[in-house]
Amino acid sequence: MKPRTVLPLAASVVLAMATLNGCADKSSAKSAPNQIGQTTLEAVAVKLAPVLVREATSGIRAIGILSTKDEIKLSFKIGGVIASISVRDGDVVRKGQTLAHLNLAEINAQVAQAQQGMEKAKRDLQRAQNLYKDSVITLEQVQNAATGYSIAQSTLQIATFNQQYATIVAPTNGRVLKVVSKAGELAGVGSPIVVVSSESSGWVVRVGLSDRDVVRLHVGDKAMVRFDAFPNTDFSAIVSDIAAAANQQTGTFEAELKLQPNGKKFVTGLVASADITPSTAENVAFVPIEAIVEGNGMNASVYALSENDTKAKKLPVQIAFIQGNSVAVKAGLQGVSAVVTDGVEYLADGAAVRVVGK
Repeated sequence: MKPRTVLPLAASVVLAMATLNGCADKSSAKSAPNQIGQTTLEAVAVKLAPVLVREATSGIRAIGILSTKDEIKLSFKIGGVIASISVRDGDVVRKGQTLAHLNLAEINAQVAQAQQGMEKAKRDLQRAQNLYKDSVITLEQVQNAATGYSIAQSTLQIATFNQQYATIVAPTNGRVLKVVSKAGELAGVGSPIVVVSSESSGWVVRVGLSDRDVVRLHVGDKAMVRFDAFPNTDFSAIVSDIAAAANQQTGTFEAELKLQPNGKKFVTGLVASADITPSTAENVAFVPIEAIVEGNGMNASVYALSENDTKAKKLPVQIAFIQGNSVAVKAGLQGVSAVVTDGVEYLADGAAVRVVGK
């Protein structure tokens, strides 16, 4: 009797693993999903659902900042040294209240100089008129004196006007949003010194919209606004203004949503989230929610059929909104009449399929 051959333990393990791997490869080859370039015995069984196109109104979600309708940047007409600023951030002000003024030493001197120049020009004109009556001077000299008097009057008016606007007063009842400068600083011509909001103008949320969304909006469309500062509280709003041109820095179009505080303490700068409902409907494609795969925010994919309904074709789509068990798709399904619902989890782009059921 021949002796039995005994393999080393390590060799036995390697042989067993190779055998198992071979069996696994054969098994996986039968069960692997259908993909391009693979030979398979069966196509994936799928069911289809029609793509329904109908008019619908998809909401617009945007983020904005709360502010008053009118924010007035107050400044001096002339440059000079700021003598005093009598308000602080957040102060309530009344119409006509003095907010700041320049050191008036220079401007008062200019007014006095203009006043004296006008008086002299007036005397010169009277003297010229008397001399003309006595035939001492010509008519042209009288006319020149009259012109000099008119110029002196205009110079005084300019100086008086500048003196008036060397003081900043509140143009309306409101609140101080920001004091930009401080007493003792040199103010430039037209540089904002105090920013004031008007109480009478109301509150608005300014949001930035894309070109696709802004063309769907109209003044008067309704919106719902929410603030993190007021949890579980919704504020009704309406679209009160829409920009006619895009912001050059952001490329978005600004829209204003007008709302009421409803007893809440509003302050400028609160961050708001708004859900806007356009009044204009648009054609939207609806598909069953089961057809959506690889969803990421508003981007997802669906499968349709190609090559005489024998191959799966993966299509990227943009989701508008979800309504019950249907998903509204705003882009990506042009020319597609049906999408795969059952069996979609076993598909890859280009996989062989066979349609079952209806």
